[in-house]
Amino acid sequence: MSEEDDLLAAELALGLNQDQAAQARKASDPDFAARVQWWEQHFAGLTVPLAQQAAPDLWPRIAAALPQNDNADSARRWKIISGAMAAVAAVTLFLAVVQRPQDAAPPRPGAPAVASLAGERGSALAISYDGHSHRLTVAPVRLDPGQGDAELWVIPVGSDKAVSLGVIDARQPRSHQLTDEQARLVAPGAVFAISLEPLGGSPTGKATGPIVAKGTLIAT
Repeated sequence: MSEEDDLLAAELALGLNQDQAAQARKASDPDFAARVQWWEQHFAGLTVPLAQQAAPDLWPRIAAALPQNDNADSARRWKIISGAMAAVAAVTLFLAVVQRPQDAAPPRPGAPAVASLAGERGSALAISYDGHSHRLTVAPVRLDPGQGDAELWVIPVGSDKAVSLGVIDARQPRSHQLTDEQARLVAPGAVFAISLEPLGGSPTGKATGPIVAKGTLIAT
């Protein structure tokens, strides 16, 4: 499948493209429909009706925060994946905090969860977590590790000790399969943090560089 087709499939999966021709192709082309489904599964738990729930100025604000790229295809992919995930995380956080009833039932075990990380240096990331599969997806919106690496840490609920979840890709979204031990640390209410470390990550098991972004995981 070509790069253009893949981008189109991602747009359909995220509800960013309402073109009738694209919808018709999804209905008539099994391979293309399978790719759309792949993207839908990739973003499982994050796809919410943005057009109905997001504030009118949400997308412009998210788009303005995204880094520019001279390559049109790269910029388009960055917008689809990083921008969409960041927007969804922001919307979900707003709905969960502002609109959830006071007597709402607690989230079911393994429910999808998201976190929106930000910091004083302008760093911003979106994180999604599937408690059933233990897959953690990290989408950097703006993150510059300089000559080193960015490392992800989690502070579990009821603890003040940060545990490393490893070095992350500062350029594009990546999914990480957590071990059972790591997954036990990740639950709604846990805090994620990003530190700047030497290449390869912290040599001590503790954050040695500045914390440039942090945020709390919430259930969707």
